[in-house]
Formats: sequence, structure tokens, C-alpha cells
Amino acid sequence: MFSKFYPAEMAESSYDIDYESLYKQGYRGLIYDIDNTLVEHGVDANEQVIALFRRLNEIGFRICLLSNNKAPRVRRFYRGVSIKGVHLHYIFNAHKPSRKNYRKAMLLMKTTKKNTLFIGDQLFTDVYGANRAGIRSFLVKPISKREEIQIVLKRPLEKLVLFFYRKDRLNRLKNTNLVLIGFMGTKKEAVGRKLAEDFGYEYIETNRLIEEKMNMPVKEIFATKGEEFFRELEVMVLRELVRKGKRNVIVTGSGMPMLEKSQRRLRKLGYVICLSVSDENVMEAIKDEPNRALMPADEKGVQNVLTEYMFVYRMIAHRVVSTDDRSIDEIVNEARQCL
Repeated sequence: MFSKFYPAEMAESSYDIDYESLYKQGYRGLIYDIDNTLVEHGVDANEQVIALFRRLNEIGFRICLLSNNKAPRVRRFYRGVSIKGVHLHYIFNAHKPSRKNYRKAMLLMKTTKKNTLFIGDQLFTDVYGANRAGIRSFLVKPISKREEIQIVLKRPLEKLVLFFYRKDRLNRLKNTNLVLIGFMGTKKEAVGRKLAEDFGYEYIETNRLIEEKMNMPVKEIFATKGEEFFRELEVMVLRELVRKGKRNVIVTGSGMPMLEKSQRRLRKLGYVICLSVSDENVMEAIKDEPNRALMPADEKGVQNVLTEYMFVYRMIAHRVVSTDDRSIDEIVNEARQCL
């Protein structure tokens, strides 16, 4: 009944979305609502907006503002950004949720339904229109409670729709697996155990499965059999997990996602969450466990490996969650919101 109003994704704000990851996934066009999505209602473009749009231009995104506001408001906002050297398009009087101007925005940006995203704060105009146009949508939280009366009246109805949206997503999760990937220092195991407890799922670590099969620790397998042999063991374990069924929280070894054969199976296995971590916290993890297999001892080497791994992790993951300076409960709460 309400599914036509459901967003593809939800985010805390337009400024918290992982745009680099989306670009790597093939997205090239971004359509934005203005009021309460980028700034408070009626406010001109500020330095935060300009910094975001400059960053998006540098990444390679094309941008279009799509607003139901009248020309003076939208043009004033557009000029406030464009005079700073930011390249973007705009459409006023968009009549969202009509599909017409979503399509016009894609024409202006020279993008398609498949590589365009919409970001907005309202379900019944922004998200519904994007869904009608066949565009993936992000619903963000309104920046301010100060809104026009017609919007205020819709907010209780939006809460009702979002209640069923979350309920439907949780029901779908009962028929899937949660897969955690990430580097050392991300607290994967602790987060995975807590998620498994919360959802009533079985908790599985791929490295432990391999150790049980080989009856020896991972370090010893690397030392005696080599990395290539170990990676094939990982592929074998993934095949078994795909056949095993659903309702599992699966924590992978740091290197498992790096093998192309494993990447395909990880996405097939379930909903993949990447836990990210800073270089500094990785170095702390190495101090605690200095003999990790294949891990450089120097900081520069660790930074290079982390950069390479995170590039691949972001391509595989459905969502990325930062673990830096967060408790296990805080990480778990954000991971749950991703779902």
C-alpha cells in the first residue's frame, strides 16, 4: 500500500552520504531538493553547500536543483553557488511528484535513470516523484522544524509510512544474511556478535570456519600453505555459506573481499556492510597483534594497504559505517539504521 512512497535509502543528512562510494558504483547525476534538504527553509546557499558541491564536481558528479519553489527563490540559491565556480543546473516550479521535471533534470545532466540519484527530505513529493521517474532516492532528515504549513501537516503521515517502511525492511532481513567486511581495528567481531544477538541470527566468522576445517590457525595456514591456498579456502567457505541459507551474521577476514571470485559471492550472500577505520586506529590494532599475516610493519605500508582495501570494500558494500571514536552500541545502532 505504502511501498510507492518508500525511499531506496535513508541518510542523516545530504552531507553524510558517501558520494565517493556512489561514484564508484557508477552513479553520475545528483538531483537535489533545496529547502530543508541542503539548507533551512528560505535560506541562501552557504559555505557548507558550496563546499559539498565543489567536492561533488571534483569527484565527477553532475548536479541539478529540483524545487517546487518559484523562480526568484531557486535562482537566488543557484547564483549563490554558481558564482563560486560550482557547475550545476536548476529547475523551479518542478511540480513534484510529477515525473516531467525529474526527466528534464536528467536531460540537463546527460544522465539516465540507472546512474542518477535523487536526494530530498519529503516522501510525498521528493521520494514519490523519484520513484515514479524510476530514480533511486535518498530520504534525508529535515534540517529544521520550521516549515510551511502544508509540509507540517504531511509530516505525521510521513511518520506512518516510515513505520511500515522500517517494518517491511526488517521483515525482508529475516530472509537474508548480514555480512560485515572491514580492516583490522574496526571491531567487526564485537559488532557482529551484537547484531546477531539483536536479530536472533547465528554468528559466523569465516576465519574460524577455515581454522576448524584445517585444524590450524590462520597464521599457520599462511606460513605453511601460502596466501593463494588460503584464498581458495575462503572461496570454498563462501560457497558453503551461500548454500547454508539465511539469518546469519557473517564476519569475513580482512582480505576475503580482495579476491574477485569472493566479491561476487559476498554480494550474493547477503546485505554487505563495510566498517571503516582510520589509519591511526589500524596502527593501534597492529600494536596489539604485531604478527598479523601479510600486514606491513611500517605506517606508510599500512596506509597503502588500507587505501587499496577500502577502495574494494566500498565497491562491494551496500553501506559503509565509520567505527572511529565510537562504542560498539553506537556502531551497531548505525548499522541497524542502514538496514
